[in-house]
Amino acid sequence: MTPITWHRCTEQLPDDETVVLLAFDDGEVWTGFRDGDTWRFVSADPVSCDPVYWAHFPEPPSCD
Repeated sequence: MTPITWHRCTEQLPDDETVVLLAFDDGEVWTGFRDGDTWRFVSADPVSCDPVYWAHFPEPPSCD
């Protein structure tokens, strides 16, 4: 299984419109993406407070 690598939002950002995992300072994790300077949930609703970390989704398990 591939581990999840978290990136600090102050140090690195994902490409726009790439869906990623978002971690907030209250410990919650959601899915979302960047739309220019705006973070959005996958529903396209704007995120009210910026995430602290983001991560790409891990590779899915093999179906072998």
